[in-house]
Amino acid sequence: MAFRVPEPAPQRALWPQPPDGLRAFGASTRVQSDPLQDTFPPLIDPAGLPRRVLCLAPHPDDEVLGCGGALALHAGRGDCLRVVVLTDGAPRGGAELAAAREAESRAAGQALGVADYRFLAYRDGRLGAAWELVEKLTELIEEFDPELVYGPSPFEHHADHRAASRALLAALAGGRGRRVFLYGVNERVPGGVLLDTTGVWHVKGRALACFTSQGADILEKCRAVDRARTVNVDLPEVQMAEGFADLGSEHVLEYERRAGRLMEWSRAPGGGGRGEVAAGALELPAATAVISTWNRVQEVCANLAALRAQTLPFADIVVVDNASTDGTAEAIVERFPEVRLLRMADSSKGACETFNIGFAACETPLLAILDDDVLLPPEWLEKTTLRMLAEPDSTAVVSTKIVEPEMPAAYRESEEVNRERYMSTFRGCASLAKGAALREAGFYDERLFIYGNERDLTCRLLNLGYRVLQYPGVETFHRQPFGVQMGKRSLFYHARNAWLTQLKYAPLGALLRLPWLVLTRVILRSSQREAGGEVNDATGTIGIGRALREVRGSSWVLVRAGLSVIWHLPYCLRQRQAVRSGDFELPIG
Repeated sequence: MAFRVPEPAPQRALWPQPPDGLRAFGASTRVQSDPLQDTFPPLIDPAGLPRRVLCLAPHPDDEVLGCGGALALHAGRGDCLRVVVLTDGAPRGGAELAAAREAESRAAGQALGVADYRFLAYRDGRLGAAWELVEKLTELIEEFDPELVYGPSPFEHHADHRAASRALLAALAGGRGRRVFLYGVNERVPGGVLLDTTGVWHVKGRALACFTSQGADILEKCRAVDRARTVNVDLPEVQMAEGFADLGSEHVLEYERRAGRLMEWSRAPGGGGRGEVAAGALELPAATAVISTWNRVQEVCANLAALRAQTLPFADIVVVDNASTDGTAEAIVERFPEVRLLRMADSSKGACETFNIGFAACETPLLAILDDDVLLPPEWLEKTTLRMLAEPDSTAVVSTKIVEPEMPAAYRESEEVNRERYMSTFRGCASLAKGAALREAGFYDERLFIYGNERDLTCRLLNLGYRVLQYPGVETFHRQPFGVQMGKRSLFYHARNAWLTQLKYAPLGALLRLPWLVLTRVILRSSQREAGGEVNDATGTIGIGRALREVRGSSWVLVRAGLSVIWHLPYCLRQRQAVRSGDFELPIG
């Protein structure tokens, strides 16, 4: 396929000299300096741009479409450049197309003068499901340590572009200060700055000509876009330009929040007709994020970066560090100074106790109960808060949908997981709760130590007249693999705590049936039935049968769990208050 590539423009200075008095870096070259009379965004001087540069491209070709001229300018002066392409460029799959897209991108890089390309090969069209992307980009940025980063803006329409922007901005927000240029491919970046690329457009054109799989008109369309950016530029020598949002990394999350709200408003039917859009204008109750962590420095830092990116900001973030030894506390202090860090003197406390310490520290009406290894989408707090406000006062907890590694598609897409309903437990890794209701119920039972505490707390909430809502309207990624984790510790606490809770709260008839039901509907339940979505309200029981079969010494673990139940029997009987709510279900599926 042949493209007509423009010939180089006659030799001239790539950057027109500004008038006297406008020689500061980043100053406009326009004759009019009165802001009220400005007719185009500022033209920036490329001579002042940093020389160690990272470019992030959602697909092979976005690096040229979005900032190919800028890359050519950097390459022309010998800057250190690296391009990272996130997806394989093959939306329908196929190794042949993916290989062709990579080859095209490398050839385009050669035309621009960029040799250092990295391809992460995520599936085209599925980038939003790559929840580890924030962590991956954080590692790439820290390893390369760029001074200037190019990436897609949050105003982009393509879902992969928005996912790439979201992950990049979260990764940048947690690190040291860098300059950030955000480009637009299918949506122009509003405001921002212009970069004169007239003198290198022939280079960009040759790079675009390498993408033969993307249609014969890609070059002419890009030429029209770059030409259109100069529509009001009153400098005749500026014929082509690229546009960017010019930010410091300390400002990227605020920029993303505002961009996200504007995008939702402008794309809603009638210009903002949906209720969610008005969240910023409503006097919403404040929320505190509560996280308990132990030796998960990378996971909790990625989690905190995602909390910073919320469209509705948290009023407070409380992290209870259970005496981590991997530098967790130090990393939080350095990278997230806004976080209220509660450091335990030793690691003897269980998750129930450390979460309770965090709950007790909250002063806001709402609190988000979050595991340290989750990643919230930017709209999580806004959507969940609005859903809570739409509920009766009796709803104490809104439990959001969870997606986990190894979670079977049949389970993830099952009807029971994807409909709103009231439940007898909640997912403690990502739920929003009313602080007053949790205080009235007494928070978590610290005797449980870890696991099963959500169901136990829900029983007390039900006895107080509260309800727990399953809300699939927003998804949270939980890094922990699907089901009960293999191991003696996990098996012990899951088995023991399930019995302690039922001894305290199950109606007598249900309690008498429980041993038979556990045997037939939990222990003997097949993994296929669990994966198929048949089991949907059994937090802490999915995988129990497999654990009994695969964990070495599982029989002795159950004996120990049984002895512990007997030891705690007097306590359970003192606390016993059978649940009469219609929402109550036994933990069997």
